[in-house]
Amino acid sequence: MKPTDSKNPVISLKNVSKTFQNKKVIDNVSLDIYAGETFIIMGCSGSGKSTLLRVMNGTIRPDEGHVFIKDKDIYHISDEALANIKKNFGMLFQYSALLDSMTVEENVALPLDEHTKLADEIIKIIIKMKLSLVGLRGYEKYYPSQISGGMRKRVGLARAIALDPDIVFYDEPTSGLDPVVGGVIDKLIKDLSAKLLMTSVVVTHDMQSVFGIADRIAMVHKGAIVAVGTPDEIRRSDNPYIQQFINGRPEGPIDFFKEDIGIIQDF
Repeated sequence: MKPTDSKNPVISLKNVSKTFQNKKVIDNVSLDIYAGETFIIMGCSGSGKSTLLRVMNGTIRPDEGHVFIKDKDIYHISDEALANIKKNFGMLFQYSALLDSMTVEENVALPLDEHTKLADEIIKIIIKMKLSLVGLRGYEKYYPSQISGGMRKRVGLARAIALDPDIVFYDEPTSGLDPVVGGVIDKLIKDLSAKLLMTSVVVTHDMQSVFGIADRIAMVHKGAIVAVGTPDEIRRSDNPYIQQFINGRPEGPIDFFKEDIGIIQDF
């Protein structure tokens, strides 16, 4: 596990809650994420993990609580100040979210065109560099429909790091991919985090990803944090929610017909 500075989290959630249509999707969550770590948020479908990610990245305003990015309370500042903070974020969406009418290089160029005044020649150089980092140099003129699902994920990743962000958020980055291609994406996440000194926040229910790339892991169930720990601590946990989830057991305390969220546990 990477060393962290417990006094200075990059992302800090304090008693955050969010309700949609009378259902509490995030329930009083407090969480710290530190610079340079790969932090995994895992949980069943519908557990609230993707909503939690969007609260962190400034997309969904919580009903209660505070979200701090480097000591800035992002929901209690001006829209302009929030927009400036979000320039330091990258985002890889579950289904890549590429624009089909644009080529690979045009998709990667989007954040550069929107947030910088760089000359076209410089942008083209940056695009080639980012595509090289994800193993796609030479695919600049291809359209998303002409490349595989795994390659589209890598294009999405190149776009996510186009502005050299401090923090990259990943929503189910290996969803829909076979185990080998998923392993390639996992390796890219880990390698790029180290090379570019980024903090990575990854939402997933893919156990290969969870234990392959995490420095620390949080498990979410029914909108609450059940546990936070290192991969070894999570594996050794006697919390029945964790053991049922990581071992894929059909029977146990996790029951979609019940609202019990279990006992909060912090390592």
